[in-house]
Amino acid sequence: MNLKIFFLIILFVSNLQSQSLSFYFENDVVDGTDRHYTNGTAFVYLSDTYEDSFINDLPTLYGNTPNANFGIAYSQLAFTPSDLKEKNKIIGDLPYAGVITVDFFIYKWSKVFFHEYMLTLGMVGPSTKTEQFQKTFHDITGNTKPQGWDNQLEDDFLYNFSYSFGHKSYKKIFDYGKFDINNSFRISLGNYNRDVTVSSMLRYGNNFPDNFNTVGRFIGSNENKQLNIQRKKNKNIDWSISYGISYTYTDFFYVNDHDKSYNLDRIEEAITQIIALDTYLEEYILSFNFKSSESIFKNNRKLEENWGGISIIYLF
Repeated sequence: MNLKIFFLIILFVSNLQSQSLSFYFENDVVDGTDRHYTNGTAFVYLSDTYEDSFINDLPTLYGNTPNANFGIAYSQLAFTPSDLKEKNKIIGDLPYAGVITVDFFIYKWSKVFFHEYMLTLGMVGPSTKTEQFQKTFHDITGNTKPQGWDNQLEDDFLYNFSYSFGHKSYKKIFDYGKFDINNSFRISLGNYNRDVTVSSMLRYGNNFPDNFNTVGRFIGSNENKQLNIQRKKNKNIDWSISYGISYTYTDFFYVNDHDKSYNLDRIEEAITQIIALDTYLEEYILSFNFKSSESIFKNNRKLEENWGGISIIYLF
């Protein structure tokens, strides 16, 4: 699916009840490198909250969930080896790969917890046009022009299903500001990735919305932060700062494990830390984050990588 088709879908669903639309951009330029997962962009649409629809009738595993939302996310991710100047295939390093996914998800939630059910459909390969996107971005920024895209993974269809559970385990209001803790669990199955993630996020700030401030996915956008937010009624700029940590066990990741000719070690575990700053002004939320992740491979080799991200949420 290309970007034009995605926006046509957004225009259609926006005629329904709409809550928010976000743009997310993530890059490893903050690490001074250009390798492996190197760039991600995403657009995430979330509907308004329903209290009486067919979505509310869907069963959940736990608890009373009077509220429901549905959403769509479009993501494009770029992966490269460490040496961008090498034109030939590099054995023992991550291949060039472009990935595009479209997520269709449903939330069932209360004020203190949520269930999320997500279906992901996507493509990997030249048809994603990720090569052109990265080369154009590098021309603009003056970074090294990648030379090895002729060796990228071939076109293939991706599919996945994931389930997430989030819980607000603690909340405290002070004379100035407030504090909360959000925990989450996520499991994914399919031919794109199979993994389990558990995480916790601590947040302190002034007059921030009572949304689900979870760590989110290992890479890419975090749609959970768009759940249960409303426009501010004043022109004050409010803020929050967060620290989160997550543990991910990975059984299979397509870009790393699909093509056995690269002789790559399997990623088994990853510990990720995130620091985020969110600002709130009327119908806009502007966020910055820094992620640091240490991957642990089957042979006990460790690799640390960092990304910086920025997102803008618009509330309808």
